[in-house]
Amino acid sequence: MLEQVLTYAAVFIAVLFVMTVLLAMKPAARGTFLAVLVGMGAGLIGVQIAQMHVFTILLLIWVLFSKRASRSIAPVEAVLTVVAAAILASTVLYGQLVNSPTLGLQLLALAGCTALIVVFASPADAKAMLYGLLIMTSASSIFGLLQVVGIAPYDAWHLSISALGRPTGLYSEPDWLGMMAGVGLVLAWRLPLRRWVRVLLILANMSAWVLAFARAAWVAVVASALLAVAIHLITRKRGAPRRTEKSGRLLATALSGVVAVLAFSFIPSLHDNLVTRLSNTLRVADNDVSAQARVAQNDGLNYLASTSPWYGWGLSTSGRVGVSGRLNYGESRNNVGSNWLVSFWVDGGLLSIALLLVFAVAIALTLRTIQAQVFVLVLLASFFSNAVFQPVTWLMLGLCLVVVRTRREQLGDRQLAGPGRMAPTVDRPAIQPAQPILG
Repeated sequence: MLEQVLTYAAVFIAVLFVMTVLLAMKPAARGTFLAVLVGMGAGLIGVQIAQMHVFTILLLIWVLFSKRASRSIAPVEAVLTVVAAAILASTVLYGQLVNSPTLGLQLLALAGCTALIVVFASPADAKAMLYGLLIMTSASSIFGLLQVVGIAPYDAWHLSISALGRPTGLYSEPDWLGMMAGVGLVLAWRLPLRRWVRVLLILANMSAWVLAFARAAWVAVVASALLAVAIHLITRKRGAPRRTEKSGRLLATALSGVVAVLAFSFIPSLHDNLVTRLSNTLRVADNDVSAQARVAQNDGLNYLASTSPWYGWGLSTSGRVGVSGRLNYGESRNNVGSNWLVSFWVDGGLLSIALLLVFAVAIALTLRTIQAQVFVLVLLASFFSNAVFQPVTWLMLGLCLVVVRTRREQLGDRQLAGPGRMAPTVDRPAIQPAQPILG
């Protein structure tokens, strides 16, 4: 009891200190600082205070000190997100195999966070949040590398897969580190950064991304990068001059190759482990227990999907599929299936389509942006390690919809101005041009 009281007292004092510092800052610096913290909070997995994720707490503080960026109190992008999430969340009220009704509240809370981002975030806030996410993912990657070299403590995971052990970074398991390091790699590659900062962050995130031995993260990063390159080649203007500034991307790529050669030379087993893991990425070997478990889980989810009514079995039902694919009709400790798309159909059936459309349209309308590439990466990784109920997914959705909302409002300005008339001034910066994909 005394320990709990001391914990709450420490949290209260910390919050009071932070609020005092924020009040002492200039409004512009305060908004940027809080937006960075929101992005950092989205880079955490399962970190809660009083059963509320740190991301949600930081977001609410940011809203408290922010001005509304949208012209409307309820922009259509925010409304559609909340309505689509509410339709899926409503299945906890009548689903026959619901495992945890509170998952519906969690879904609504995450959708509400996205809606607040759409209403209050300017393009400058969106960029600050991306930088915050880069800071947190890079910090986790660096911590993971320190684990590999034995400086930071950790319990070595899966020595049979990697002779060095699979690091976890700031997360609970290597798969989360792999996905978040992939996110950090994309952000370090595309966000405007000083040359040597970019080089160091690319090296750190790429190394953690590889050493986590998370195959889902490998596939997600490569697939999202190929999609981004394809979109870049299709949409770029012919005859446009190539950017020739020293961005550090080519240098980082070359140094990564040198580091890889040195690592394989001094640690031959690492090369063998990597080749084995890569060869088993697209096939299921007889001795690959984790891949066989994934197949069994998908079989269990597909069975539930094929037997569900049109409105699904109810949100959280997909969590009843265990690691071995066996269905648990009692009380399950898990509420989310390993494959987010099949899980949506198991849980909500036709009632999940609205939210799927929100995801798809947000990506389709912002394909050239950094946030769209990260969003695609997270969704691809979530076919194996479901991150749809983690803050990073809903931050990326919100940042994509901020771009959609800003473009829509700017288009409305031009239409109102008409030919020969000046458009009204808007108290927010224009959308930043997409950063180059190729170095």
